Amino acid sequence: MKISCQKREGGSVLLITLIFAGALVAFLASYLVLISDDHSVVLRSQTWNSALTVAEAGVEEAMSQLNTGLNNTPPKSDFSDNGWGSSGGKFGPMARTLTNGNYTVTLAVTGNVATIQSKGYATVQGTGSKASRTVVVQAQYLPAFNVALGAVNNINMNGNSVASDSWNSHTNSESSNGLYNGYSGYNGNVASQNGIVNIGNHIIQGNLYLGPNATYTSGNNQVTGTIYDDYNVQFPDAVLPTQDASGNSISWLFAPVNAGNYTFTTSGYYVVNNTRNISVAPGVSVILDVKVTSFNPSAIDIGGGTTNSGTLKMYQESGTVTLGGNSQGGGIGNRPENFIYYGLPGVTSMTLIGTSTYIGAIYAPEADLTLNGGGNSNDLEGAAIVKSVTLNGHYNFHYDEALAHYGPTRGYVPISWQEL
Repeated sequence: MKISCQKREGGSVLLITLIFAGALVAFLASYLVLISDDHSVVLRSQTWNSALTVAEAGVEEAMSQLNTGLNNTPPKSDFSDNGWGSSGGKFGPMARTLTNGNYTVTLAVTGNVATIQSKGYATVQGTGSKASRTVVVQAQYLPAFNVALGAVNNINMNGNSVASDSWNSHTNSESSNGLYNGYSGYNGNVASQNGIVNIGNHIIQGNLYLGPNATYTSGNNQVTGTIYDDYNVQFPDAVLPTQDASGNSISWLFAPVNAGNYTFTTSGYYVVNNTRNISVAPGVSVILDVKVTSFNPSAIDIGGGTTNSGTLKMYQESGTVTLGGNSQGGGIGNRPENFIYYGLPGVTSMTLIGTSTYIGAIYAPEADLTLNGGGNSNDLEGAAIVKSVTLNGHYNFHYDEALAHYGPTRGYVPISWQEL
């Protein structure tokens, strides 16, 4: 009986098995390395994105710092408060640590433009290494009344006169102790976002700003300044305040009535439910919530002149408003900044009638403004931002340039964003 040995064939099978197992181990190792690398890439990407959000948190803090206290008169120009400090012509740096990283932010203010630089850091999980992103944002200071007459839609100027010019109630050479004295400057700018500006036979002593969809009609030399066709500033709706200057919730009181009129001798926030004449004592600051849907007081008296003037801010919630009579259309004897009318989105129409002079500012971007002048000298001394405007008769706009500095503001608004 012959017995044969198969050792050579068995050794070949073992070798093939080892080679296959080695290849499988190498493949699994490569796969694990690939997964690990992919996980690392995902972590780095998430950290990279997180660093950007942290940097933007620094921008938000800087914007808050810029816009805190801007409603003071005049608005603040020193932004070193709230722990920011100043160094090398810049405010900050301010450093904060968040749950997902930390940032360092500085801001510099030149004229009406602020430059914010914020660097955000985030830590890569499991490695301890950090990713960083740097963002530079420019923000521009925008007063609520940066033009004499601004409209969302059409502006129709009927009649003959200088439609708009400018003066400054805080400059002695352009006013008489803060009152309009006939000075006629060349910053009576007019703007329309989307409408047609029909200048008629009027003259605009200033620039004409037109949005991309706006047009104008006029003869030669009726705009003394420059005509722009790239105007892109928006007019946001007016909002009823809910907090006072200190950040506390407002407690609205019923407006006090004396001899049939609303008479205010104490500063505060008041609700108006009827149409009555309004009287504000010298040095008294009054904010009104007007709930009347057809509001037409025949007289508004703000005491104190320009030396100890009272102030009146009027917020009408809905409906229409008519102001008229002989020199009873505003805060007569005061600067325009002392009488501001706000029309909330529900206000659709505002009319100035009679041989009236309106001294104050109007902000009602959802309302159609009609000026029906009955005499030869009907003035709006201040500014107006509305939905549309129709000038009938001899109404003139005299823009008080002081409103850009002493009047209400929209604050600093971002105009550019760039990552370094």
